[in-house]
Amino acid sequence: MDWRFSWLGPLLGAVVFGLWIGLDRLSGGGDDKAIAGGLASLPDAGRVAWLTFRVLAAVVAVPIAEELAFRGFLIRRLASADFDSLPAKTFTWLAVVVSSVAFGLMHGDRWIAGSVAGLLYAATFLRRGRIGEAVAAWVLAGNNWRFW
Repeated sequence: MDWRFSWLGPLLGAVVFGLWIGLDRLSGGGDDKAIAGGLASLPDAGRVAWLTFRVLAAVVAVPIAEELAFRGFLIRRLASADFDSLPAKTFTWLAVVVSSVAFGLMHGDRWIAGSVAGLLYAATFLRRGRIGEAVAAWVLAGNNWRFW
C-alpha cells in the first residue's frame, strides 16, 4: 500500500464534507441536542477528554481503518481471491459498486452520502493507486455532533 498523499486527498475530503452536509440539510438533519446536552453536563476535564478522543478517532483511526477495509481489502478481494498479488489499481466495476454501497450502509441513515463518498474514495484510490489520498482528509466541525 502506498501511503503517500497530495493535494487531492484534502480536496476530496472537502468535497465529501460538502456533500455530506448538503445531503444532511436536504433530509432535515439530525438531532444534536443529546450529545451536546451530555457534553454540557460533563466537567471541563471530561469534556476535553471526550472531544480529544473523538477528534483523534475521527481524524486518525477511523479514516485509516475504513480505507484499509473498504479500498485496501474489499475492492481487491472482490476482484480476486489472491488480492495480495494484485496491483493497487486493479479492480472490477462490481467490486467498486459493492464496496461503495457497503461503505454507505455502514453509515446508517446517511447511506446515500456514504455510498457516494465511497465511490469518490474508490475512484481516487484506483486512479492514483495510493490509499493515503482518501485518508488525508480531516473533520471540520462546528456544533454538528451527528456527523461524529
